[in-house]
Amino acid sequence: MNVRTERVVIESQGAFVRLRRPAYWLFVACLVYGLLELGRVLSPDYGDIATALWASIGVNAILAVVFLDLLARLDLFEREPPTVRAAAMCWGGLAAVPFAMLANNAALNVLAELTHAQWARTWGPPLVGPLNEEWLKALGVVMLVLIVREHFDRSIDGLIYGALVGLGFQVVENLTYAINFAVMNPNSDVTGALSVTFSRVLIAGPWSHPLYTGAAGLGIAFFVTQTRRRLSTRWGVAIGLYALALGMHGLWNLPLPSGMPVALAIPLSYGKGLIILGLFFVLYHFAARAEWHWFVITMSDQDESVITASDLTEMRSLRSRRKARRRAHKRWGKRSANLIRQLHGELVNLATLVARDQRRGETTPEAPDVAAVKRNIAAIRSELAEVQAEARPGAATPSRLS
Repeated sequence: MNVRTERVVIESQGAFVRLRRPAYWLFVACLVYGLLELGRVLSPDYGDIATALWASIGVNAILAVVFLDLLARLDLFEREPPTVRAAAMCWGGLAAVPFAMLANNAALNVLAELTHAQWARTWGPPLVGPLNEEWLKALGVVMLVLIVREHFDRSIDGLIYGALVGLGFQVVENLTYAINFAVMNPNSDVTGALSVTFSRVLIAGPWSHPLYTGAAGLGIAFFVTQTRRRLSTRWGVAIGLYALALGMHGLWNLPLPSGMPVALAIPLSYGKGLIILGLFFVLYHFAARAEWHWFVITMSDQDESVITASDLTEMRSLRSRRKARRRAHKRWGKRSANLIRQLHGELVNLATLVARDQRRGETTPEAPDVAAVKRNIAAIRSELAEVQAEARPGAATPSRLS
């Protein structure tokens, strides 16, 4: 059971519509064009493959839910607004995919004219795919910066939003493959759609577009947020991480030797994927460490009654928070573990609000929302102290009157 706390709404959360910003209207125009283009692709065959398409949508919806949950857990010290997260996915799925389809088809035709068809089919995807798709997805992160700059406070914001753009791209790209295979399968459109859907989800799903665009987005956010660093350093990091995104995408698209046995091809494919996943988590490790340093600095002026040294240690990572809850559950019961979880959430809210006031340079007494969060923290600590006291050996239990 959690403590009843005051509801605090953080300013500008959920606000994505910015009618006075030209970038917003460009964003909308690209989405409208993308929807029209996808409709043109879908409409001729929709009546024949509707069942297959909806089956593929169901599978990809599960993929999206899993990735959204993982990204929410990776974002340690902030919860991005739902509408901005949705906008990021919409750009990836409804703008980047249609533009990439046009660009890829044109580039592959040029390659086939300059070389020969077999070479273009083999080496076109590792060359054309990354070069066309990565800048289109990265453009979505840039658009978000131009529209909702206030939601890019630290580098990890770019990683999260970039991964969301990539997730939208992956889901819609999977659906286009499902449509193509449903039409081509002579026996069953459902079999054709689900076979390619499951293969893309199970083989490419864990290390696909969210990881590539997450890396590029991290570089974009580093350039935007780290204004105290030298301009050359910011450009170097942004360009380097974009190049890494290209390399990760190209590595995955790299063809295996023809005629390779399936027993060897599958482990090699997963080996490429594990390299990509490892690179992504190295980037995340550095971004998460910077997040924790930000949290420590932001909360350094708070009183010991608000946040303790042990709280700072517990808040460092998902693992340390989980260990703190398990330790509390073992010593004082499930209720204390729930209170620890609630306390960590309120500390994240407080850090967000304190950082906002620091950016504004406010030296006035605490804002009402900051005071409300501190009251929530005090109430949780009081309840936690009571639970711990009741759980101690020999603690007196209140008698019940019959």
